[in-house]
Amino acid sequence: MVTLVLSVCSEKTRAAAEEPPPNVVLVLADDLGYGDLGCYGATKVQTPNIDRLAAEGRRFTDAHSVSAVCTPSRYALLTGQFPVRANDGRGVWGPAPVTSPLIVDTDQTTIADVFKSGGYDTAVIGKWHLGFGNGRNTWQEPLRPGPQDLGFDYYFGMPVVNSAPPYVYVENDRIVGSDPDDPLIYLGRNAKNATPITPIPPEAANRVRNAFGGAKKAHQLFNDYRVGTTFAKKSVEWINDRKDKPFFLYLATTNIHHPFTPAKRFQGTSQCGLYGDFIHELDWIVGEILTCLEDNGLTDNTLVIFTSDNGGMFNIGGQAAFKAGHRQNGDLLGFKFGAWEGGHRVPMIVRWPGKVKAGTTSDQLIGNVDMLATFAALTGQKLNEVQETDSVNMLPAFVADPEQQIRDHLILAPHKNTHLSVRKGRWMYIPRKGSGGFGGSTPGGHTFAGPAAASFVGSVNSDIEDGKIKKDAPPAQLYDLNADVSETKNLHDEFPEVIKELDSLLARYKPNPSPKKPTPRGKNKPAKKTPATPSQRSTSFDFESGRLKPWKIVEGQFGHIIGSREQFFHNKGEYNKQGKYYLTTLESSPMAEKGKDAQTGVVVSPMFVPKAGTMTFRVGGGDGPNVYVALCTADGKEVLHARGIRNQVMQERSWDLTAYVGKKMFIKVVDRSTGGWGHITVDDFQFDAKVLEDE
Repeated sequence: MVTLVLSVCSEKTRAAAEEPPPNVVLVLADDLGYGDLGCYGATKVQTPNIDRLAAEGRRFTDAHSVSAVCTPSRYALLTGQFPVRANDGRGVWGPAPVTSPLIVDTDQTTIADVFKSGGYDTAVIGKWHLGFGNGRNTWQEPLRPGPQDLGFDYYFGMPVVNSAPPYVYVENDRIVGSDPDDPLIYLGRNAKNATPITPIPPEAANRVRNAFGGAKKAHQLFNDYRVGTTFAKKSVEWINDRKDKPFFLYLATTNIHHPFTPAKRFQGTSQCGLYGDFIHELDWIVGEILTCLEDNGLTDNTLVIFTSDNGGMFNIGGQAAFKAGHRQNGDLLGFKFGAWEGGHRVPMIVRWPGKVKAGTTSDQLIGNVDMLATFAALTGQKLNEVQETDSVNMLPAFVADPEQQIRDHLILAPHKNTHLSVRKGRWMYIPRKGSGGFGGSTPGGHTFAGPAAASFVGSVNSDIEDGKIKKDAPPAQLYDLNADVSETKNLHDEFPEVIKELDSLLARYKPNPSPKKPTPRGKNKPAKKTPATPSQRSTSFDFESGRLKPWKIVEGQFGHIIGSREQFFHNKGEYNKQGKYYLTTLESSPMAEKGKDAQTGVVVSPMFVPKAGTMTFRVGGGDGPNVYVALCTADGKEVLHARGIRNQVMQERSWDLTAYVGKKMFIKVVDRSTGGWGHITVDDFQFDAKVLEDE
C-alpha cells in the first residue's frame, strides 16, 4: 500500500530533488484543541493567519498527537518513537517534573539530527519540557545534555512549561540573566524564600508557585505576559539571519497552555475570555512568521507545518470559554490527558506553495511521530529499520492525494498506561473503561475531566450516565470513527472478533511492567585508563588486534563494533579504556559524530574452559534489562551478568569462576535496546582458562 502511494508521487519527488532544499518551519501549539481555530469550526475566536495557512495549504482532519500529554507527545515528535518505548520500554506518561533529566537519549536520532545531516541550520524556540542533564537536574550551568545535544544548533525558550518553575528563559545551555553571585537555587515545593514572579489574576488559571530562589535578574527578565511576543521576536530574528541557507525552525509556543497570559494588546479581543485571547496571540505569532518568510522571499521554498501537542484541557480557562459558547475540542469526546478523541485528535495544517495543493483537506491518519520519517524523505535520507519502526513517511499525504491510507495503525497514549490504545482503520480501541486521563468531577476544578466533564459539556456516550461510567458498561471500548467520530456508542459487545484482533495488536506495544523494586545499578567504580601491557593471566580478550575475531556477531549488526575513540560522545571526556581498542555496540562508523542506540544484536566470545580464580573486565553503557554482558554455559544458559551505570565511563567488574572450573563457557554481549542508554561497551577481559578456538 505504501509503495503504491510513493510511486504516485515519485515524479514530484524527483522534481523536488532538483530544486534547492526547502526550509521547514514546524509550529507546535500547546493544548490547542481540535475546535480552537476558525478553519476547524470555531466561531468565538478569529484566527485569520492560521486560516490563511489552511486556505493556502492542506488541512488534516484525522491528525493526532500520539500522546494526550505534553512531554511524551514532544518525545514522540522529536524521536519518531511512540513514547511507550522510552525509559527502557517502561514508557514516559506524564509531564516531566522540574528536576527531570533529559529524557531523550542523546544517541537517538531526532528530527533535528535529520536536518543537520542534510546541511540545515537548526533551532528550537519556545517550550522544551524534556528535561536537562543526566540524573537529577540541579539547574547548575551548563544545562547539558539538552537541546544542543539532540541536533539543534540554537535554543531559546521556556525550559519546562509556563505553569511551572523555574520562571526564567534559557538560551542554549545558560539561564538568561544568570549571575554567578546570585545563582538559581532549587528550594522545593512550598518554598518560603522563593524569588518573586509576575503576578497574575485567578482567572488566568492555575500556575505553580515558584520553587526557586536566587537568580533575581533572570526572574525579572521573564514576564508571563511577554512570553509569546518574545518567542515570535526570537524566531523572526533567527530566520532573518539564515535567509540564504536552508534552515529548520521548531517553534513550540506556550500558547494556549494555562495560565492564560496574552499580551495586553490581545486582552479582550475574543468572545470567550482569556482563553480565546490567548488563541488570538497564537494566531498573531503565526502571522509574524508568515510575514517574515514573505519579507525574505522564502514563502515558496518553505514548508510550514502547524499542529498541537495534544487536545484542549477543560481547566478554569477552558470552562470559562465553554460558558461563553466555545467548544475547544469541537464535537469530540473528552479532553487533554485522556484516550478519547478530544485528548489527542489535533489540528494539523501544512503549506508549501507549488507542492501542497492549496485549499485542500486530507483524511489521512497521521501522528506527530511521523515527522522523523517524513523529514528524512523530504531531505532525501534513508532511516534504518529501527528508526522506521514507529515513524511513517507521510510526505505523499502532503504533496499528493493518496487514494489509500498510508498508515496501517497508530498507538495512542493517555496519561494512564492502563489505557494505551490503538487506532486501526475505522476502529478505535481502548482496553479499559473511561478515558485514562484526569478524573476531576467538580466544575470549576483544574482537573475537571473524564465522564463528569463529558456530561457537563453535553457529550453523549453509551457508557456514561449522569457523569459517571455505568456499572454494567463493557470492560473496554470500541468505536467506529467513520460513522461515529464523537464516540457516542461503544460497540465492544457487537464485534468480538475486532476486539480480539486489536487486543493482539496492542499487546505488541504494551509497556514492560516496572519491577516492584528497581533493579539496582552496578556500583560506581570507574576503571582507570591503562596502556596495553602483556597479560599476567593465561587468557585475555582486550581487542588490541583492532579486530573482532575470534569473537563473533551472532545476531543483528553493528556499524563499527571495535571502537578506538579517545573521547566520549557526550562530554568529550577521556575514554577510560585499556590500550587502544574496545568492543562497543554504540558506534555506527569510525568517524561518527555521535553514537546510535538503534543498533542491536548479540556478540559472543569463543568457548573456553576456566581453570580457577576470577575474571576481571570493564563495562560501560546502559543498565537496562536488554543491554548487558553475561557469562554463559555451553548450552547458552546465562549464569552471571554485568551492566554499565548509564554512563560512558567503564566500570571495574569481576566474576568468580570457581563454580565453572572445567566447564565449557562463553561470554555474551547483548544489546536489544534502542534508546535510553541502550548500548554497552566492554574491554580487557582477564582470566585463566583454555580457549577452544575451534568451537
